[in-house]
Amino acid sequence: MDRNDTRSRAVNMATLRAVVAGYLVYLGGSVICDLLKGRTSMSPALAWAAGLLFIAAGLGYGLYIWRRWQADSKASDDPAEK
Repeated sequence: MDRNDTRSRAVNMATLRAVVAGYLVYLGGSVICDLLKGRTSMSPALAWAAGLLFIAAGLGYGLYIWRRWQADSKASDDPAEK
């Protein structure tokens, strides 16, 4: 595989994963926001737990994305790959 193809694939995968991570954070924030505005029928403990869980999952996935992108980018620069 060409170096540019490998780098392009790494960027494309990181972008797709970042969209998913962003959505998880958005979903958690919207659950908590709906609770604070009184627009949910969830119990407060469940809403806080679910909201914080989604936010933590999104941030954790974001950290994974960053590390995976760095590893993939480094692999595309590795001359031993050829």
